Amino acid sequence: MKDLLKILPSLLSAMPEVVKYLKYIPILMVMAGVGYGAFYYIQNHKDPYICVNNQVFEQLRLDSDIYIFRGDTCVDSKDMK
Repeated sequence: MKDLLKILPSLLSAMPEVVKYLKYIPILMVMAGVGYGAFYYIQNHKDPYICVNNQVFEQLRLDSDIYIFRGDTCVDSKDMK
């Protein structure tokens, strides 16, 4: 306990230096949330168009598994080159 009381003044004198950086914590939390949201979107993003029996179907919404008929002929990107 005596050792703690000896270092206590030096710890308390360092507190203002530490406290001035605490204001950045909310900014870092928001940036981490945005970064995680972007990572989650990239990992779970799927193509809104699919080709079944040479017919094109478009996904109704991002969170849906329902597809709507959009055309008669599928074109693969490999065929465009």
